[in-house]
Amino acid sequence: AAQEKGLTFIVSLFFIQIKHYHKYMNALLFSINAVFPLILLSAFGFYIKNNGTVSEQFVKDGNKFCFKYAFMAMMFITIYKIDSFAQIRWKVVFFALAVVLVLFFIGLIYIIFFVKDPKQKGVIHQAFYRSNYATIGLPLSFNIFGEEGLIVASLVSAFSVPLYNILGVISLSAFNEQKEKHLVIHIIKQIVKNPLIQGVALGMICLLIRPYTNGWRLSTSNFRFIYKAIDALGQIAPWLSLIILGAQFKFSSVKKLIKQISVSVIARLILAPTVGMTIVIFVPKLIGLQSFTGAEYAALFALFASPQAVASVSMADQMNGDSELAGQILVWTAVFSMFTLFLFTAFFKTIGIF
Repeated sequence: AAQEKGLTFIVSLFFIQIKHYHKYMNALLFSINAVFPLILLSAFGFYIKNNGTVSEQFVKDGNKFCFKYAFMAMMFITIYKIDSFAQIRWKVVFFALAVVLVLFFIGLIYIIFFVKDPKQKGVIHQAFYRSNYATIGLPLSFNIFGEEGLIVASLVSAFSVPLYNILGVISLSAFNEQKEKHLVIHIIKQIVKNPLIQGVALGMICLLIRPYTNGWRLSTSNFRFIYKAIDALGQIAPWLSLIILGAQFKFSSVKKLIKQISVSVIARLILAPTVGMTIVIFVPKLIGLQSFTGAEYAALFALFASPQAVASVSMADQMNGDSELAGQILVWTAVFSMFTLFLFTAFFKTIGIF
C-alpha cells in the first residue's frame, strides 16, 4: 500500500510538472510572438543602414515621413473605426494618465536631489515617464492582444501624447538656464503641431458629427477609396518606424555618461512598468472597481514598458538640454527593452494578465 501511494505521488508530481511546463512554454512562445517581430524589424533596420542599403538622409526623411503623415493617418483611422464616444474606456484613460503623473513626480524627486547638471535634469526626468508609445507601444499592444489591443492603445495615446508633450516641455524648461519666455504658449504650440494629436483630433471630430450624418461613413460610401488610401498609409506607420528606429542606432562611447544612462534605463524599463502595472492591477480592486480586461492591460503595459520616446532627443536639442545624453538613453533603452519587454510579457502571460 505504501509503495502504491508513493508511486501515485510520483505520477501526480510528474503530471503537475508537465502541466507547469506547458504553461511556461505557452508564456514563452506568447512573449516571443509579441516581442520578436519588433526586435527583428529593428535589427533589419540596423543591418540595412550599416551595409549601405539606405543612407543617413533616408533615415532622417523616413522618420519625418512616419511622424508627420503615417502615424497621423493611423491615429485617424483607429479613432474613426470607433462607433461612438460611448466606446471610449475612460477608466483606462484615467489610470494611464494617473500613472504617468506618478512616474513624473518620482522622477522629479530623483533629479532634484541626485542630478547636478541642469542640462541633464530634464533629459533624465523624461526617462521616468515618457515612452515611445507610437513606435513600440502600439504595435506591441497589437501583437499581444490583436485589433482590440490596438484600439485601446490608440485611445490611450489620444490622451497620453498631449500629456507627454506638456510634461516634456515642463521637464526641459523648469531647470533650463535659458527658460522659455512664454512657456504656456510654447506648450500649446507643441501640442497643436503634433501629427499624432492632429490625427486623433480629426477622428474625434468625425465621431462628434457622426450622429448627425444619418449613418454616412467614409469607409462605406462612394468615396471609400479615400478611406482605403488613408488606411493603407496608416498601416505602414508602426512597421516602417521600427525599421527606421533600428537604422538610427549608434553605439558610441558611453563611459562618461554611464551613470546617467544606467539610471535612465532602469527607470524607463524596470521602474516604470513595475510601478505602473502594480497600480493598475491592485488599485482598482482596492477601491472596488472592476479589473481591466486583457486588451486594456496590454495597452497599459505597452504605455509603461516601452523604451524612451524618439521625440525626446529632438526636444532636448531644441530646448538646450543634453542631446548627446538623450540620444544615448534612446539607443540603450531600445536595446535593453528587447529583453525587458520579453521577460515582462512572459511573466504577465504566465500569471494570466494577458
